[in-house]
Amino acid sequence: MAERWDAVIVGGGHNGLACGAYLARAGLRVLLLERKAIVGGAAVTEEFAPGFRASTYSFIMGHLHPKVVADLELRRHGLRHVVVDNVISPDGHGDCIVFSKDAAVTLAQIRRFSARDAENYPKFFANLSKTVDLLRRLQLETPVDPTRRDLASLVRLAGFAWRYRHLRDEITTLVEALSMSAYDYVARWFETPVVQAKLMYWATIGGTVGPYAPGTAFYLVAHLIGQGGMAFPMGGMGAITQALAAAGREKGLVIRTRADVRRILSRAGRATGVVLADGEEIEARLVVSNLNARTTFGDLVPAAELPADLVERIGRYRTRGKSFKLLCAVDRLPTYAAFDSLRTNVDYPAYAHIGPTPQYLERAFDDAKYGWYSSKPFLSPIVPSFYDPSLAPEGRHVVSLYGGVTPHTLEGGHWDRERDNLVANAFAVMDEHAPGFSASVLAHKLILPADIEADLGMPGGNTLHGEMTLDQLFFMRPAPGYSDYRSPLHALYQCGASTHPGGAVSGVPGHNAAREILADVKRRRV
Repeated sequence: MAERWDAVIVGGGHNGLACGAYLARAGLRVLLLERKAIVGGAAVTEEFAPGFRASTYSFIMGHLHPKVVADLELRRHGLRHVVVDNVISPDGHGDCIVFSKDAAVTLAQIRRFSARDAENYPKFFANLSKTVDLLRRLQLETPVDPTRRDLASLVRLAGFAWRYRHLRDEITTLVEALSMSAYDYVARWFETPVVQAKLMYWATIGGTVGPYAPGTAFYLVAHLIGQGGMAFPMGGMGAITQALAAAGREKGLVIRTRADVRRILSRAGRATGVVLADGEEIEARLVVSNLNARTTFGDLVPAAELPADLVERIGRYRTRGKSFKLLCAVDRLPTYAAFDSLRTNVDYPAYAHIGPTPQYLERAFDDAKYGWYSSKPFLSPIVPSFYDPSLAPEGRHVVSLYGGVTPHTLEGGHWDRERDNLVANAFAVMDEHAPGFSASVLAHKLILPADIEADLGMPGGNTLHGEMTLDQLFFMRPAPGYSDYRSPLHALYQCGASTHPGGAVSGVPGHNAAREILADVKRRRV
């Protein structure tokens, strides 16, 4: 007789691992199934050239939630990190601002360009702080759904409204962020293009439209939710998922790799297990999907078994990816022409934002608006090996270039013929700001949205599992009526970034989903 598990988790990304660890900690017998040979999903560290290792997809640890770290004792399981000291933003005219974790240094840097901007810089963050705190509280909420009219939902809605009844200013700022462009939001405070661009740059990360578009201010505000700062995990982003896996295994979580789930089984409207690609059937009391909502609803669960309104909604759930990553093995550190350690009075910046003006950022999206790629992409060069020499041979370094903008599919062209041209564009931008960079590159690997989709099974290559826009947030994510980590099938749950609060390596969707699952188990609802 086949073994029956309390829970089967489909997908070994960081949220699936977090959810599995929480369920196992509560005493459930949990099996996690991962299609690839390693767990981690988008949070992995891999060798991309002989002797050079890098975080293949995700790149920063700042959003990993402190509660997840503490609950699962990730530091005891080997997780270590370092906070980046300085981030350089060249102004495009031979100078730069270095934003430091030392606030006094940052203000002195800004003051060289504008006394008004230096005065407003702390005021800007003070103005945002209460709204950021609100978003941090909302992260750990199970979204209330105002479209539901059953008594239990109305009670939850009333309780939610009561808890947040005093937050008038915070909600006003949040509504502004959800409706305003990043440019309009920032330009109210700052007059210097390089300062404006530095703050607007956050609005480009994971975005699909330029920072002049309405609603993009939310990406900027959401970037500040992370409580860990600009941090690199020692050993790369894979160190996070290895710690999560170790925490889960310690509590009894069983992990199987090379286990490709092809279908979620159901009977009489209830999930009963899964079927693997080789035909093996695994029975479970409940099933949890860490995969994208478009993959879960329509692929693993056939559309015929789902409500028509959900099928229609998921069919238009937007998962367009427009970012690329270029991993570079180099023989020396990038040397930024605008950086002068004596003038800036700070140490080497192992992180940079290259996008000198608001117009520069917007033009990068303009190139992609009609189906092509940026002739002058904006770039985030990161040198994790500056802090973590284990990632590269002695005397050499890893430089990870996150950039944009690159559509999943080209109009009037094919990526097979254009990959080298995009690399040349990125290297040209680097050479402009860090002369000689391209000559230092020993090997490189380009990762496009289509590569992400093929390797990780993320539709559209969007690593956030879907755009973070007003119609795809909170109770709308991934669809009204199904934002509480449950699904139309009884005993089928969601724990991936298609659910609230969305993308970034936070572990929060996994945490929240586990909480709802355990509540149902306790009440004998599953």
